[in-house]
Amino acid sequence: MKMGQVVVVGGSKGLGRVVAERFAAQGHPVTVISRSPAAGNAVGRHLPVDLETMDSADAVVSEVLRGSDRLRYLIFCQRYRGQGDRWQGEMHVSLNVTRLLIDGFRDCFIEEGDRAVGVVSSVYADRVGGSQPVSYHVAKAGLNQLVHHNAWTLGRQGIRINAVMPLTYLKAESQAFYLNDTETMEMYRRLVPLGKMGTADDVADVLEFLCSEKAAFVNGQSIYVDGGVSVVWPEELAQSMRTR
Repeated sequence: MKMGQVVVVGGSKGLGRVVAERFAAQGHPVTVISRSPAAGNAVGRHLPVDLETMDSADAVVSEVLRGSDRLRYLIFCQRYRGQGDRWQGEMHVSLNVTRLLIDGFRDCFIEEGDRAVGVVSSVYADRVGGSQPVSYHVAKAGLNQLVHHNAWTLGRQGIRINAVMPLTYLKAESQAFYLNDTETMEMYRRLVPLGKMGTADDVADVLEFLCSEKAAFVNGQSIYVDGGVSVVWPEELAQSMRTR
C-alpha cells in the first residue's frame, strides 16, 4: 500500500513550515503550495501558486499529482498577506481557496488507510477581538462551517476533516519580538490558565494528531489550542489582569 503524499497549503513559513517538516520527518512525500519557496533548506516539493489570483483548482491538482502519489493528508495553513481590499482578499485566500482545493482534491486521496484534511482556523472564528479586522473573523468562522459541512460529504468517502483554533502563538518569524517584550509575555502568563504563551509546535502537535490514525474517529471538530483561555468567563479574565 502506498504511503500517500501530504499537501500543505501555505507551508513555506510559520506554522505551515513546521507542519511540512513534521510529515517529511515521518517519511511522507510532501508538496508545499505557496507563492514563494521556504527560505533555507526546502521541505519536499514546492509548487509556486499565487493564491490571491487562483480561480480554479484544476491546474494545481494536476501538478500536485504529476508523477506523485495520491493524497493521504491535505492541510491548510495559508493566511492572506496582501495589501489590497482586506475583505475580498481574506475571503478569497482563507475561504474560497480552501473550498476550491477541497473540492478539487476530494477524489484524489488514496483508496486505503487513514485520510484526512486539516484546517487552521482561529479563536476569532467565534470570539471577537480588535487586533483583527472583521474580514478575518468572518473568514475563520466560514472555515469552521466549511469543516462541518465537509465532515458529512467527505466523511461518506472515508475522509475526515477537522480544524484547529489557535490563540496567538510563538513562531520562528515572531519569536524574538515576543520574547524580548517582557510586558507582553507577562500579560500572556497572567491571561492563559496554563501560564504561558503557546508555540507553533503546540499547534502542529494537534494537527499531526488529527492527521493520523490515532484520530480515526474524530471528524468535523474545531478544536481550541489556547491553553484554556476560551473556557474562562471574561469577568474572571478581567479580574486576573488587574494590577495588584
